[in-house]
Amino acid sequence: MGLLVVSLSACDTEFSNPNQPNEENAYNSLAGFYAVCVGLRTHYSVTSLRYVIYVPGVTTREIGTTSTYQTPMDLTYGSTSLTNINTGVGSLWSALLKDKGQAEDLIGNVESITMEDGTRNGILAFAKYFKALTLCNLYQNFEEAPLMNSADGDAEFSDFDAGMAEIVSLLTEAKSAVASGLSSDFISNVMGNIDLESCIDALLSRAYLYQGDYTSCISTAQGIDLTMTSTFSYDNENYNPVYDFAVNGSPYLFPKDNFGLKGDYIPADGDGRYDFYLAAPDTVELAELGGATMKQIKGFFSTYSSEIPVYLPGEVLLNISEAYARSGQLTQAVTYLNEVLTKTNDVYGVEAGLEDQTDYLSSLSQADLLEEIYKNRCIELFFTGQRLADSRRFHPDLVITSGTDLTSERNRNYYPYPQEERDNNPNCPEDPEI
Repeated sequence: MGLLVVSLSACDTEFSNPNQPNEENAYNSLAGFYAVCVGLRTHYSVTSLRYVIYVPGVTTREIGTTSTYQTPMDLTYGSTSLTNINTGVGSLWSALLKDKGQAEDLIGNVESITMEDGTRNGILAFAKYFKALTLCNLYQNFEEAPLMNSADGDAEFSDFDAGMAEIVSLLTEAKSAVASGLSSDFISNVMGNIDLESCIDALLSRAYLYQGDYTSCISTAQGIDLTMTSTFSYDNENYNPVYDFAVNGSPYLFPKDNFGLKGDYIPADGDGRYDFYLAAPDTVELAELGGATMKQIKGFFSTYSSEIPVYLPGEVLLNISEAYARSGQLTQAVTYLNEVLTKTNDVYGVEAGLEDQTDYLSSLSQADLLEEIYKNRCIELFFTGQRLADSRRFHPDLVITSGTDLTSERNRNYYPYPQEERDNNPNCPEDPEI
């Protein structure tokens, strides 16, 4: 579908975008192109990221609720209780489709006016990165997705393999555009606090990992400078989206204690990431939703203007560790996982700060080492929206029962397609059973 508009309830508020230019005039001037780029970046970082974190966060037990609102309750029960009319799922879908369509418009119109080569390179790289980012988020949550929006609302859907191939292609092209040179004018007007080259490589390493191309994942990730920072910034007109739903006013969504993990997955005593992300006082989830202990969110989300990293150095290290582990190169996998567990110089301060774990990790089988990697992805990448995809990858055979099971690590494999998409797009696939 070209753009699905979802009617949002008061508890799922759409954000205005003051940077959005008049669409009719957007591509008649360089200023218009810049405004579209900034508008895309702002909408993704404020609105789309809200649902990228919140919706699968409830599904994978990262987030609990004190509310009887239908949207979070149905997300909490999951399984067959979650239907096509869930507002959270609809908002996740529509926000990402909107951003993807805007990126496609930038790519399609970039030759419409005269501009410096370095500026055109920048717009193309930026748009292809954001299209790849939105596609990756779609495939993290939905079984199929449209690779190209359709103005007629009849976009064709593609499966995961085709989606990952498209993401890799877009990012490879974006990387080439960056290598050809970006103008200082583009960088100063569009990029804000984002280093585009490192963001492209970080997302490319994730896509290669999802594809099972472990050699490319490792080589791409190893080329990233982990001292570089790239962040989405916020102000008093565009709030940090997690602050807005989990801190601001009278919130009803909270992070679960121990990152929502159970048993052997609970972080070790002294793991610094616990205090980085979680704080007192405790709140208790509704009893009918499990009654879990919930905490207050910290880290990148404590104020309306707190910056959120576009990617974390820990993800890059864990991508390498997992790729080595799945390739049977366990010694190398241990080295990178141990780096995550012992680091005390993370550029953002996300630091477990534990003693050297090499001996323990080296004693593990491949399967058990992968479980340690999964555990640390859950902790290190808390509130990044990746846990649902990670849970499916690491535990594809997990049995998902009815909505009465409120403790399993996920309660869906994929989300149903929003009803409005189904009603308007004849190509919309059948919903996944779970």
